[in-house]
Amino acid sequence: MGLRLRLRSNFPVRRFPPQARVVLRALKRYGMIVSDNGSSWYISGAPNPRWSNDQLHTLHRVKGSDFRVVDTRRLRNG
Repeated sequence: MGLRLRLRSNFPVRRFPPQARVVLRALKRYGMIVSDNGSSWYISGAPNPRWSNDQLHTLHRVKGSDFRVVDTRRLRNG
């Protein structure tokens, strides 16, 4: 629980619609923390009428193998 991942820097985001690209670019820059709640993994967020669910649903094409584990051993606490 708490595994930190970042989307590969060479992952091709251009094949995704504009709103999905926003999420993918953020995953490249900031990454994500994976927590295990017993189900298949997915990205969750707060609903907002300005986001297109059709565009966001294209994120299902991103696979776990498209991510790299972030080595946090060199990060300082506090």
